[in-house]
Amino acid sequence: MSKGECIAKPKPPCHGAPVGVLMLERADDGFDRPFVPGSVGNASTWSVPVRFKTIRGVNFRQIIGPSAASAEAAVIEAAADLASEGARLITAHCGFMMRYQQAVGAAVDAQVLLSSLLLGPILERTLPRGKSLGIVTAKASALTPDILGASGLTSDMGRVVVAGLEDAPVFARSFLTASGDFEYDAVEAEAVDAAVAMIAERPDIGMLLLECSELPPFASAVQRATGLPVYDHTSMVEFFAQGLMRKPFTGLG
Repeated sequence: MSKGECIAKPKPPCHGAPVGVLMLERADDGFDRPFVPGSVGNASTWSVPVRFKTIRGVNFRQIIGPSAASAEAAVIEAAADLASEGARLITAHCGFMMRYQQAVGAAVDAQVLLSSLLLGPILERTLPRGKSLGIVTAKASALTPDILGASGLTSDMGRVVVAGLEDAPVFARSFLTASGDFEYDAVEAEAVDAAVAMIAERPDIGMLLLECSELPPFASAVQRATGLPVYDHTSMVEFFAQGLMRKPFTGLG
């Protein structure tokens, strides 16, 4: 390269929003299903600016169904768009996006954290002796061994207990079937009830992980009801986002 020449670098259209969020397409219906504060889809949830990108042609039913693999190319394309726009950390608005973690990570030049399930191995390794990890998920039958394995959870499933919300009527109609309005208090009660019932059946549970990206708004209520440490999608993203924007310490020397 001769003197004066330089290598062209990509110039993102905006700066200062380091986190990119992959969003699934939502049903075009008349129901009221907002992303409330705490939801991964609500910008005010985050301590840093975020940008959102809808994955064209991909919805929740597809990624938990038999055709999930066919969505991989669209997921990668949307993630690449976020990276080209300046996102340095890419996450997703659904814990079941875990199935695309490896493919997206190999395709983009950014940190990739698609599911709170990635916290699972860390939490499992920090459990006190004789304790188990309880996972509250949107749909227990969809949280298959291959998805858990992709997150890095060990094969010792005796230490991992799963409870689903597919039979919780308001949660199901709000987020699984898109067949009714969202009711905050009702969904909070259903999330708390699921956690309490799981612990009643397995009193050895020592920590809780909320898989679904719509459950963080109810994490504090779950903790009040159970007295256990509760982790979720925001726990994961905020930890890594702090690494992107370190601030100097101040205090007395």
